[in-house]
Amino acid sequence: MDKLIEKEVTAHTLYSGKIINLRVDDVSLPNGNGAIREYVEHRGGAAVLPIDNQGNAYLVKQFRYPYRELLLEIPAGKLEDGEPPITTAIRELKEETGFTGNVTPCGVLYPTPGYTNEKLYIFIATDLRKGDVCPDEDEFIEVVKVPMSELIEWVTEGKIKDAKTAYAVLRYAYTSKKG
Repeated sequence: MDKLIEKEVTAHTLYSGKIINLRVDDVSLPNGNGAIREYVEHRGGAAVLPIDNQGNAYLVKQFRYPYRELLLEIPAGKLEDGEPPITTAIRELKEETGFTGNVTPCGVLYPTPGYTNEKLYIFIATDLRKGDVCPDEDEFIEVVKVPMSELIEWVTEGKIKDAKTAYAVLRYAYTSKKG
């Protein structure tokens, strides 16, 4: 048994929403003391980095209300009940960019483990074929084509602030150099 594990004593859901639930749990710490853990429960999501045969990546520019900023991100969306992450990635790629292609896993990211249990499944899409963009009715996005070499610089310079995008870009850059 790991000496760092905390154990749930009681669980309380304060709010249940369409995307998140807010929880406050009483836990038993490894030393036997009690504590409270507040966190956001999230069903998880999938995100995909589309890369064409010329080495260009495709991002979506969208306004993110919590930050009150326009952000550049890879296409992403929440997992539907019982949906495999790869299905979510394929759906979001098509909806947000119009592309279809070969989608392969790239890793799992825990974006903010201090206050949420969200897991993001990251994918890479290659051999892209263009189709029609069909975003959700409340989604206003613009597709932006960026050379991968420039995108890597944007990540390392801090111009890309989105964690899933930075992770996908750096993971792809590293693994493609290794061969």
